[in-house]
Amino acid sequence: MKLFTSIIILLFLTGCGNTNSDENNSFQTGEEKTKLLPPSDNKIYFAAFPDFGGSEDQVTSQKIRDFETIVDKKIVWACFSQNWFNGIKYPKEHIHAINDTKTIPYVRLMPRSNETQGVAEAYFSLQKIIDGVFDTELTQWAKDAKEDNISLLIDFAVEANGNWFAYSGVFNGADKTDGYGNPTYPDGPERYRDAYRHIIDIFRQEEVNHITWFYHFNYSSFPNEEWNQPKYYYPGDNYIDWVGFSLYGAQTLDEEWEGLEFSTQLEDYINSYKELNSTKPVALLEFGVTDHHQDGNKSVWLKDAFQTILDNPYIKFSAINPWHENWENEDGTMTTIRLDSSSEVQKTFSALIKNERFISSIER
Repeated sequence: MKLFTSIIILLFLTGCGNTNSDENNSFQTGEEKTKLLPPSDNKIYFAAFPDFGGSEDQVTSQKIRDFETIVDKKIVWACFSQNWFNGIKYPKEHIHAINDTKTIPYVRLMPRSNETQGVAEAYFSLQKIIDGVFDTELTQWAKDAKEDNISLLIDFAVEANGNWFAYSGVFNGADKTDGYGNPTYPDGPERYRDAYRHIIDIFRQEEVNHITWFYHFNYSSFPNEEWNQPKYYYPGDNYIDWVGFSLYGAQTLDEEWEGLEFSTQLEDYINSYKELNSTKPVALLEFGVTDHHQDGNKSVWLKDAFQTILDNPYIKFSAINPWHENWENEDGTMTTIRLDSSSEVQKTFSALIKNERFISSIER
């Protein structure tokens, strides 16, 4: 949750390689495409959001290279948001900017008219997606992706079990059961689930097979009520290839530090993951904590996070994706999630990510 306030084992097949994808981080060969699979031998992919701006879509190759210099390690994928207020269209320029650095593009489909939070989405509503209002645009997106033939990772409407994004379940029927679909199923999550299924079905219809689909929830639900748990949003193992979540510590200086340690939260909310009953590999798709907090130390938080990622009794992580960005809050304070928020933090993270279990390329 970012607060706004102002394969792996590859299934090699016969045939020619894809000339558009780089030779190191492509997970496809020949005319038939494969899915991104988790790495073997308890390894963990290292990926990132390398500060593509507040709108999350200011993508350049240089920003990827700058991030890799900061942490002294290459990333497997780089994620960015494809905001639908800029049009539902294949973001070819962004995808090529990432692919040119021998990194896999990770596209976050964001059905929102603007960046305002805490209100319902009027135009790109989940119901309109389900009803096929945007099928023409989505079909063209799929056709363009197929023609471009670059390996992609995609998720849709991240953190829908929160109460901040305009497409969240809380704004799409919430706990009501008489407005849509199954009368025993909460409408908000059910609409999200069916909208995501609808999009994947369009891509399947167009035989776009070189995409790995992610389901991305927030580790703690807001509100933390039964109807709003991630299990109700999940499209199902027959649609999703990876599951992942966001888990943040304190993001502002006035937010309490205690209780938001990584290990504490993982223990407190483990059932929100277990109840998915998913067999898919798990990615930590967003994590971080602000710096310069009066009650805690960012380097200590990161050390706890990495120790928990590497050795916990709950979840086997197959990939991690730290969030690398700073932003100004309405009160003039800064949220400093970037991994170079201080020289101490930069040194700490660089040392932690050097662990041999974190890998920077797809295994052959």
